[in-house]
Amino acid sequence: MSAYSSLLSRFRDLDTLEAAGGLMSWDQQVLMPSGGTPARTAHLTRLTRLRHELLVSDETQRLIEEAGKEVEPGSNEAASVRVLKRELDQKTKLPLDLVQKKAEVSSAAYGVWKKAKATSDFAAMRPYYEQLFDIARETSERLTQGEAHVYDALLDLYEEDARYEDARLMFQGIKKPISELVQRIREEGTPVDDTPLSKDFDRPRLRQFAQETAAQIGFDFDRGRLDIAPNAFCGGSNRGDIRMTTRASEHFRGIMSSSLHEMGHGLYEQGSPAKWDMTPIAGGTSLAVHESQSRLWENIVGRSRGFWTFFLPRLQAAFPELSDVTADQMWRMMSKVEPTFIRVGSDELTYNMHILVRFELEVEILTGQVQVKDLPEAWNAKYQAYLGITPPNDGLGCLQDVHWSRGSIGYFSTYAMGNLIGGAVWANLCAELGHVESDMSGGDFSGILGWLQDRIYTKGKLFKPRALVESITGGYLDPEPWLSYAKRKYADVYQLPG
Repeated sequence: MSAYSSLLSRFRDLDTLEAAGGLMSWDQQVLMPSGGTPARTAHLTRLTRLRHELLVSDETQRLIEEAGKEVEPGSNEAASVRVLKRELDQKTKLPLDLVQKKAEVSSAAYGVWKKAKATSDFAAMRPYYEQLFDIARETSERLTQGEAHVYDALLDLYEEDARYEDARLMFQGIKKPISELVQRIREEGTPVDDTPLSKDFDRPRLRQFAQETAAQIGFDFDRGRLDIAPNAFCGGSNRGDIRMTTRASEHFRGIMSSSLHEMGHGLYEQGSPAKWDMTPIAGGTSLAVHESQSRLWENIVGRSRGFWTFFLPRLQAAFPELSDVTADQMWRMMSKVEPTFIRVGSDELTYNMHILVRFELEVEILTGQVQVKDLPEAWNAKYQAYLGITPPNDGLGCLQDVHWSRGSIGYFSTYAMGNLIGGAVWANLCAELGHVESDMSGGDFSGILGWLQDRIYTKGKLFKPRALVESITGGYLDPEPWLSYAKRKYADVYQLPG
């Protein structure tokens, strides 16, 4: 047996352990009774330890080295070796006790977070956040030996080769234009009345409508499912088993946005080539590219005029009380710009300000400028400064996101990166297809999905994220395509003069 074949066999053991842990985590968030938390924490910690030990073993290192000499440069096999070597290089720098500690603390923290968010009990979450930020800080130090910005290694875990400076310059490039556009809308725009959506809707019917919408677009429910959970996410073990959840909400925009967002992740994973199943290059190449797809489907498609021209009659069949709403009204209501406390329910423009708040706080906590104990006050101050609103409680403030309870520190910037990448991808898609709006108005999303599958989904991890995006758009984090899209759209939505 060749070294590469032996390496692939070993990877499948690693993949199996990761899939088992992922499904256990999905169950913990969707179905598991709260009494199962201690045992589930122990199980996940052990699975994490087993996978880590197998990955960093001398035999795995030997196989990667030998397979690297054996495979043809530029081949799929070479890409697989590259992906595995990257993970090995990272994990060999992390001691087992640190890896186990993160798994143990984050698993226990999730159950506490669900209750703390509901009761706005920051004190209950504070010790977990303190531990997880300490773990993130130590992780960064071990990965870089203190030779880079503390944020660099953490962002790199989610977006390969991205650095703190990339994120800082990105926010610097979009903050002022977004603020100016929001101000123009406030001062010069024709107000959007969203009263028909400002009510509670029947939750089961909302979930059913979201599922039917995803199926119409092209999500294969023979290879996936949609459930309700306290936090929306997309997981699963492979392209044939995609587990999406949407928020436990009665508010239409919230549940539709989160459903379409997770559907974007799911479509990306379902589009991975079957021949690459259980190989290192299966699935999405990075979190920013993944978020480019979730944000594209959620906002650029899901908040478009063509989308609601087709889906409004189906929505009215499920909710007859909306029978007097026109497609143009629905489009404007879904696109309404209004600062809100909750990130996942926010509008398309101010969403990036929500991400800026989290990026700055992560950096300030990691560098010691802000202490975790002061997080609620620091959070509220930034919301007042950037969005002009102050959360009335921590459940609507610093406890609203699940990410920090999982130890996912460095993740948030990839949402804004995804917006910019998605905007550039969409500009190229529209230039090539040329009839996107009319296709959507007729309920035909096959052209959009097919184009994205061909250019992104079927590439898996064959290319690094920056190289993949540049091959499609000519750039990587260029803000101009997304800003141009936003300015055109919202000048139309709000009938801005000039």
